[in-house]
Amino acid sequence: MNKSQLTEALAKAENITVKKAEMVVKAVFENMADALVQKERIEIRGFGSFKVPTDFS
Repeated sequence: MNKSQLTEALAKAENITVKKAEMVVKAVFENMADALVQKERIEIRGFGSFKVPTDFS
């Protein structure tokens, strides 16, 4: 699934416009990116977790 498909699925599932779904998806990804920049760990239960590695060697 790509971002466009996620947006369409959200719009359909929540009975909202695609434009509104795009805003929601964009906000979620921006907040996730901001958290990773701050070296925070992100956990989405039932999906996975994300963090920026501290050692690149």
